Amino acid sequence: MTLVPFHDADNIGDRFLALLSRHNINAPAGSSFEDELLSLSQLVEVMKNPGLAHGANQVTLLRAAAGLHDFAAKVLSVEPVAEFNGFLPHLRLIAQTKMAPASLGQNMSSSYNDDTARKMAELYMGCLAAHVGTQVDLDSPTAAKGDNPDVIFTATPTVCDVPQQPERWALAIKTIGTSHGQTIFERIKEGGEQIDDPKCSAQKGMVVINAKNALDHDALWNGTFSNLQSAMDALGNQLDLLADKANTNRPQSDWDATFSGKVKRPVLFLGQSLVSLPTAAGARTPTALKMLKAYGANGALDPTASGLAHCLNYFMQTILLGLPGANGRQPR
Repeated sequence: MTLVPFHDADNIGDRFLALLSRHNINAPAGSSFEDELLSLSQLVEVMKNPGLAHGANQVTLLRAAAGLHDFAAKVLSVEPVAEFNGFLPHLRLIAQTKMAPASLGQNMSSSYNDDTARKMAELYMGCLAAHVGTQVDLDSPTAAKGDNPDVIFTATPTVCDVPQQPERWALAIKTIGTSHGQTIFERIKEGGEQIDDPKCSAQKGMVVINAKNALDHDALWNGTFSNLQSAMDALGNQLDLLADKANTNRPQSDWDATFSGKVKRPVLFLGQSLVSLPTAAGARTPTALKMLKAYGANGALDPTASGLAHCLNYFMQTILLGLPGANGRQPR
């Protein structure tokens, strides 16, 4: 487990604000975006003086800071890539006042009608895709028609360490706010239809279910975990339960129809949250959990899709400092 010291997290926050400033992106005064962007600095002050925040306020601050840190690190890591200008329309949503409670982080629930938070999930996955492939294209966050996947990128798969022909892959990202199985299945089906749509330029694709609004974050925070693995197991169990509900009383024909075209297994369930763990830093150290859980949907996993999913999850776990890769060095 990699711990990020507060001063490093604060530095990432400063660098992210500088990036936004370079592109004339400013959070509206009094908005939740402004609060979120200030959360890392506020957290440093709370750690110096714990009396400044306690109870639910402290947990909210910790979650906001952890979510912002992770989001900012991912965005900073892709600033040098050629496609970064295509990421700016998503970032510019920060400067809009469309909805006060919009949020950047993916580790806590947001309002049911917070469309901006869902768009930030698209940007987040796009940042990961930029380290897995090339020619990353994000669907418009403001003029999307709902018939095109959110992220399309070029990947060069390998078989037995031999590179294959490049392929265009799509990620259709759907945020769920319920544990109702039929609704979850419908979101998977909807994502698959976007990938199979004739207007989609990708040759293959995967559906990503963002579970941020369907997770029991309080149960994870209040849980007693002896180590990181037990906490990850608890998060994984919640994601498994959501996937199982999508499959409850589900005829196999439903799944077969969903994966009959360009859509490949697995379905990826994205889950992030915050827990408290005993570490060398203290008995109750706030620790971010992040997971892309592969769900087979009653069928065999596509080997290339599984490999891409593994790479996406790897960069989600390892990019913590917002440092781009260069000269054979992976991003960090």
